[in-house]
Amino acid sequence: MSIAVAVVGASTLLGENLLEILADRNFPVTDIRLADVGEMTERSVMFKGHATRIRSLEKTNLAGVGILFNCKPAGLTNQDLQQLLNEKVTVIDLCPSDDADLSNCWVPSIGNQDAAAMCNEYIVSPSSAAIVTAMALSALNEKYKVLRLNLTCLNSVAESGREGVEALALEASRLLNGRPAEGEYFGQQIAFNILPAAGGLSASGESLEEQRIVSQVQSLLNDDQLEVMVSALQVPLFYGQCVVIHAECQHPIELDQAAEILGKVPDLTFSKSELYSPVTHAAGQDGVFVSRLRVEPNSATGFALCAVTDNLRKGGALNAVQIAEEIVTLLDRG
Repeated sequence: MSIAVAVVGASTLLGENLLEILADRNFPVTDIRLADVGEMTERSVMFKGHATRIRSLEKTNLAGVGILFNCKPAGLTNQDLQQLLNEKVTVIDLCPSDDADLSNCWVPSIGNQDAAAMCNEYIVSPSSAAIVTAMALSALNEKYKVLRLNLTCLNSVAESGREGVEALALEASRLLNGRPAEGEYFGQQIAFNILPAAGGLSASGESLEEQRIVSQVQSLLNDDQLEVMVSALQVPLFYGQCVVIHAECQHPIELDQAAEILGKVPDLTFSKSELYSPVTHAAGQDGVFVSRLRVEPNSATGFALCAVTDNLRKGGALNAVQIAEEIVTLLDRG
């Protein structure tokens, strides 16, 4: 079957990647409606060889839309969302608000949701860090039962959208030409620097990004009692996501067995010897890359690994498209 699709935030980095992936994977689109805000409206983008105009959300006709992707922070108000759900539109949100229901997080590669329960519902396509973590841990969790996680997330500036990418490029250019960075977008210089937090901090000292990752990882691993400590750092990387994972499990880890388990995870590439990085291996690719698997020297129940992905593809738009593909497959079956 074919389906009418709407994309809110069509001109964002996530939106552009989403449109590209929908076309590349021949997603069965009968009609596509594109929406955005401000100066990004009233211009055209190409989709499957045709120019499609981006409208404001208020001017976008959503009648008959089956699936709506939200690729823009604050792109949908609660009123917008409720109206869409009342009209039986499946909403796939790549940029959920801070008060969004995260129980409907979905990563099809790990099969953590039942597609039949997701039709005509609000679905969260999680953050790139949560996707990477869940992809690396889901199968291992089934075998060894993860009790506690310590995650260090190295966020590229693309996590902040086009403005973040432009800010890093401008600062780097200024510094290389002997001028002050004048770092304003991230609050201080990001070029050739590492910031100890990605985003603003709450009263507890956690960033909103860290709190979101905790909730999403617990949801994806179906364990709201899982202890998760996250440190999300802002690094001067244009694109990509890297998560260093330290896990404490209920059962002892057998290294060769764990490696074999990782080797069977869909959309995941594991290597015992190669050192995967976001730029040289993950950029432009549609998977998660895991390396540096090792058992803690003083604890047979602890292990660590490093996982990377392209945050705009598997860590973002591709996961959302895979969710939509699951929905369409279910509808095809009647």
